[in-house]
Amino acid sequence: MGIGITAEHRELAEAVRGWAARAAPPEEVRKLLDTPPGVGRRPAYWDAMAAQGLLEPHLEGGTLLDLAVVVEEAARAALPGPYLPSALASVLLDRAGAEPLDGRVGAVALGPGSLTAVAVEGGGYLLDGTAPPVLGAGEADLVLLAAEAAHGTRWFAVDAAVLDIRTHQSADPTRPTAEVHARGVTAGPARVLELDAALVRDLACTLFAADACGTAAWALHTAAGYAKVREQFGRPIGQFQGVKHLCADMLLRLEQARALAWDAANALDEPGTSAEVRTLVAALAAGTALDASFTCAKDCIQILGGIGFTWEHDAHIHLRRALVARQLLGPGDGHRVRAVRRAAAGARRELRLELPERAEAYRASARAAIEDARGLDPAAARRILAPTGYAAPHLPPPYGLGADPVQQLVVQQELKEAGVQLAELGIATWVVPSLLAYGTDAQREAYVRPTLCGDLTWCQLFSEPGAGSDLASLRTRAERTADGRWRINGQKVWTSSAHSADHGILLARTDPAAPRHKGLGYFVVDMRNTPGIDVRPLKEITGEALFNEVFFDDAELPADALVGAVDGGWQVARNTLGNERVHMADQMTFDTGLEALIARSAGLDGAYRARIGALAAEAHALACIGLRTTLQQVSGLEPGAGASVRKLVQTPHQQRTAELALELLGPAGAVCEGAGERAVHGMLMSRCLTIAGGTTQVQLNVVAERILGLPRD
Repeated sequence: MGIGITAEHRELAEAVRGWAARAAPPEEVRKLLDTPPGVGRRPAYWDAMAAQGLLEPHLEGGTLLDLAVVVEEAARAALPGPYLPSALASVLLDRAGAEPLDGRVGAVALGPGSLTAVAVEGGGYLLDGTAPPVLGAGEADLVLLAAEAAHGTRWFAVDAAVLDIRTHQSADPTRPTAEVHARGVTAGPARVLELDAALVRDLACTLFAADACGTAAWALHTAAGYAKVREQFGRPIGQFQGVKHLCADMLLRLEQARALAWDAANALDEPGTSAEVRTLVAALAAGTALDASFTCAKDCIQILGGIGFTWEHDAHIHLRRALVARQLLGPGDGHRVRAVRRAAAGARRELRLELPERAEAYRASARAAIEDARGLDPAAARRILAPTGYAAPHLPPPYGLGADPVQQLVVQQELKEAGVQLAELGIATWVVPSLLAYGTDAQREAYVRPTLCGDLTWCQLFSEPGAGSDLASLRTRAERTADGRWRINGQKVWTSSAHSADHGILLARTDPAAPRHKGLGYFVVDMRNTPGIDVRPLKEITGEALFNEVFFDDAELPADALVGAVDGGWQVARNTLGNERVHMADQMTFDTGLEALIARSAGLDGAYRARIGALAAEAHALACIGLRTTLQQVSGLEPGAGASVRKLVQTPHQQRTAELALELLGPAGAVCEGAGERAVHGMLMSRCLTIAGGTTQVQLNVVAERILGLPRD
């Protein structure tokens, strides 16, 4: 999946990918590496691309996002020539209300350089000077130039024929820049474009971000593909953890870039988007995507090894493309600092979830059901709504509504509108679906309804001292007694709420001779009334004891404590029914900790502002990934990689936020008093985030194997 997430955009992306493979196969692109630069050579594919409606898909009812989808795929194919700058020129002409390119080739100078514009009689201007390097100008029919005039920067559409243009010996011979001189060129009133420099920059950032996503996507696809087949030391290099982690990290960068480019394209097309918000989202997209493209291209060469360093391999073509784009638009930090300036001035991007028309059919019943919970505290609201199914609409009746994603989101929206909050279920969120899928009628009757009402609380007894992320290696034993009961012996660790929970879910080994993922049982444990259970608080690095160790010493469970088959506990534990739950994406993208950093940013130097900008980009990317995932679920589409990589982005983001907040305190952060105490605690507590629920390193392996298809050890 690329920038576009709808079925239509996926089809468009596949069509462009197929067309580009035919119109500009790699061997044709490579010929340009040894071809001397020239002026006025329109690409051979241009007319065919125009005939397919791919030059300007944003016109005649299309959107900027449509164009971004095409730009991404063109970059993935390393489509040679001026497609990107011509696409940007087309958008700018449209925004200025000027005559469209209509099949001509356009190019855009991204700044005035030394160009000046002097007003002449009749409303025109006389242009003199040299523009900064202009991408694609050597093949352009029309060049959009910026020039300094008496009252600021003005923009002009100038025929290439009246300009002095020399194509550079470019770092990217497949898409070269050019030197553009205007020597006393007159631009009449019709050639003066009503554009402001900020809009030009924001649109350039958005389309260059889409282009960068295509380059990063090629790099990831090539690196992962090579890692599957290249053998060293008798096995594919994709089995080596270092290679897996590097490929997985490339995917994380790409998915964040895609999410931000997607949102920027949407925002710049929305009539109500302010100039400040427009700059915020465009800068976040450019800063993330341009760096992702550059680093992924470098990492691709690293994984390819020596073959990637050869002139014959295509890897350097994509690195060159990333390099040139980044040099023209600027590296990531400059964009991130600009984004932080806008955020510090109050710019915020509010993400909106628009549901299909059929959502309205659910609203009246949802409002009526929720009405009785108005004004109640969260625990009381849950107790009122649980019997109606509205406390867990994703569950099947009679416990829920059997709601599809659209109905679930309507319920969430109506709860929010009514100001009703439900008490969280914690671990029970995962317990209930497993009981529904594998439990007996008696187990469902005993546990599900009281849990949904908030009357029963749960803890999870999975992790052990020798079995954290690798749960299949657990050693706690469950032995059947002569009277059919189960005797439990072993130790569990890192169990939150074990000291207060009514019940626990326990994974224990029922058959020590069976393979690791077999011979496991899934049990319900009465934590309050079972002899032989010893719960001991586990003091963490913060000095608190939020977790516990739990020791089982001949603890006996009744026969009906087993959920599912005797040796089928792994399947119960991995039950995916709970994944049917759909969450409403966050509307605001910056949390309290990041907001505090943004508020302080004005008094900080550029390096700190860039770091805050990187955190802002991650936070907004996470929100956009969440929204993209929800929209795909609503449409009945597979969510793609975004949902899988979200935790891997979120947990280190939270750590970096806490660390920077502490760092900015200076010496006051060495004192556990006042603000220092809160900041030290936040930083120390954040260390668990990349451990709990599966360490980052293990999760990177999972992403590399399950999403990228790299071989397992």
